[in-house]
Amino acid sequence: SENSNYNHIKKIKFARAIDAGAGVGRVTKHILLKRYDSVQLVEADSGWSKRSKTYLGRKRAARCTFTCSRIEELNHDSDDSSSIDLVWLQWTLQYLTDADAVETLQNLAARLILKTGIFIVKENRPYGAARQDRFQMDTPGVSGRYDITRSDDHHRLLFQRAGLTVNQTEEGVETNTYALSL
Repeated sequence: SENSNYNHIKKIKFARAIDAGAGVGRVTKHILLKRYDSVQLVEADSGWSKRSKTYLGRKRAARCTFTCSRIEELNHDSDDSSSIDLVWLQWTLQYLTDADAVETLQNLAARLILKTGIFIVKENRPYGAARQDRFQMDTPGVSGRYDITRSDDHHRLLFQRAGLTVNQTEEGVETNTYALSL
């Protein structure tokens, strides 16, 4: 029957997620905590990390762990190895070199449950008059960081180098969202 094609979905647990580049925790509050039992928020900016606890509220924050770390420096030798159901990485790769992006994708993917883990990546893409076959780079502003906007093909190359498969892509006006798996 048609339903037998979806029997594997019953086996997927929605227990643990990582919100990488969490900022104040909007994705955690409005998406992840509605579907997952617990979320690890990873944010490099200590101010955003502290504000996320207030933004989430006491009850939601109790289901979260808060890690203040640059995503490419996150300690990957923890008990979380291969036990995460979902990694959500949003507007973070744009601050990393290609080599750091691939390594970060690999390290986060290593935490996913092998057959059912899902990896979501949302990043800016060239839009408007920008050439779609080239990346754009903004020079450091107030933050002192470069911001690289990569093309869809460039993102796909990084995912491939990290050993990830693109299962689905959603194109927004200024962003692409990718659903990836190992």
